[in-house]
Amino acid sequence: MSIGVFGSSGRLGQAFIRQATEVEIPLRLHYRAKPSEQVPQESTVVVGSLNDPTAVREVLRGAEAAVVFLGHKKDARVPFCANATRVIIETMKTLGQSRLLVVTGAMIGESNVGLSMGMRLLNLGVRRMAAEGIMEDRDEQERLVRASHLDGWTVIKPPRLTDGSRPAPVKAGPDHKVGLLSSISRTSLAEWIVQELKNPQYPQQAVYVDE
Repeated sequence: MSIGVFGSSGRLGQAFIRQATEVEIPLRLHYRAKPSEQVPQESTVVVGSLNDPTAVREVLRGAEAAVVFLGHKKDARVPFCANATRVIIETMKTLGQSRLLVVTGAMIGESNVGLSMGMRLLNLGVRRMAAEGIMEDRDEQERLVRASHLDGWTVIKPPRLTDGSRPAPVKAGPDHKVGLLSSISRTSLAEWIVQELKNPQYPQQAVYVDE
């Protein structure tokens, strides 16, 4: 199993690389600039723009699945997640690939079925404070995945991410409830994603996850 990874330089992307490497999954890693961190020797590194279909195609070449960890930094002003995800989806279709896991967030998207009342109120506040277009970009990213017609898409919706170093049991499901105190470590989420890749449980579903 070879996996194409987008968002390799972020903390969740790095946690996933560590977990996947531990179980010897070959990785094809996308970076927008030459990586400053150490990259596993067994991995293939592709440097290029997320808007460049040639670079995206090279990441996906020979991959059995793709995982997307894209996200805006706290001070972001320029949306990019939706367009990059659109390029990834279109490229996967041309290659005949179908397994796509995309991490968005518990407060992303039109549906709030998994949010407690407190989280729904927090979501309203976050959206008022975010820079123009940023939350809408993430919403569109999730909409694109849901509407992709790929047989194996899964949207992963964690609440607050933490830096716990050891994996813990993960609770997950399309109707799983997350609240203001809910969280999940990047290590636990990364390990859960590895397991979902090896043994798919949630194709064509959006899944809330926490510890």
